[in-house]
Amino acid sequence: MVVMKTEEFDICSSLKGASVQFGPNSDRVYLMSMQQGSPSVLAKAMRQLAKEQMLGKLIAKVRQSDAEPFLQQGFVEEACLPGYFGSHGLGGGEDALLLAAYPDSQRQYESGSADYDRVLELATMNITPFVPNRNWQIIPLDQGHVHEMAHLYREVFPTYPFPIYDGEYLRQMMAKNVRYYGIKFQSRLVALASAEQDAENLAVEMTDFATLPEFRGQHLAGSLLATMESEMQQSGYQLAYTIARAASVSMNRTFARQGYEYQGRLINNTQISGNLESMNIWSKVL
Repeated sequence: MVVMKTEEFDICSSLKGASVQFGPNSDRVYLMSMQQGSPSVLAKAMRQLAKEQMLGKLIAKVRQSDAEPFLQQGFVEEACLPGYFGSHGLGGGEDALLLAAYPDSQRQYESGSADYDRVLELATMNITPFVPNRNWQIIPLDQGHVHEMAHLYREVFPTYPFPIYDGEYLRQMMAKNVRYYGIKFQSRLVALASAEQDAENLAVEMTDFATLPEFRGQHLAGSLLATMESEMQQSGYQLAYTIARAASVSMNRTFARQGYEYQGRLINNTQISGNLESMNIWSKVL
């Protein structure tokens, strides 16, 4: 196992040829990409790793055709990304399934399940198409912005599953496959988000949205999302998706207004601001 550890955060690692993240921060083993791994080997390896590390949840993003070994190991489908692997626009892609298992059996029960259902209802009620506010200028963010980006993230999120407060981490992400966009007000960065690109599958995750408290309610996240969609579409990406906090009416509504479709909920999945939160999956063909 090859390990890259970031202080205070979960470990990004190679497990049996696949890319995983694991650790006590979100108390889980997360299979992010199968890469060269074997489904039958990985399903068992994830369980073994969780046992060794005493972690409460396993979550795996896999091709539908690779799901069976995981299902045999007690995984269940919590969400999907239709057509993720392949030609999204032609309807010929293979679905990505988000499969979960719970070494800690209590982890699979949501105390706030009814509240999450109500959030989803409110987020999709009386939806009108989003019209970006032209008064806000969206700018691409580069390595010269990383310190103010990290500062904004620290102000918005006391804790987070990835080290977004670290300027060096942000630089590394920019050098790999992540584009960042921001909004400034009087030279101050007040909102930002990122587009994490999967060039092989022409899919992009819209993620890491953050707006300073005093600027909320002005649809800055929606403006950022609209711009990122346009940029990604021009770059040839065909599928956009997000993993949104299930407790946030505003964030889920932002994606609903942009025409994203709800694809399921990941139960007690991600540690944000000190709590394990359930996350909603939304996707859209660009």
